[in-house]
Amino acid sequence: MNDYVHAVKSRAVELHGTTVSVELSGGKTLVGTLAYAVVTGAGGLQRYPDVLTLTVSTKAQTIRIDRIDAIGQG
Repeated sequence: MNDYVHAVKSRAVELHGTTVSVELSGGKTLVGTLAYAVVTGAGGLQRYPDVLTLTVSTKAQTIRIDRIDAIGQG
């Protein structure tokens, strides 16, 4: 995993459950409630998912982490 993707994933964990602004690589910006959490698998191994869920106006949007240019509080 490259450093930028790791940084986005770490930031997403910090902002889980809050209102965020997500700028996508195509220039579009979405604002909504973020759902993103580390998954604990067999043997206690923690894994960062490659997608996050952003709920915008009651509609859940699944966004690939590698398509995000910026993420911040909303």
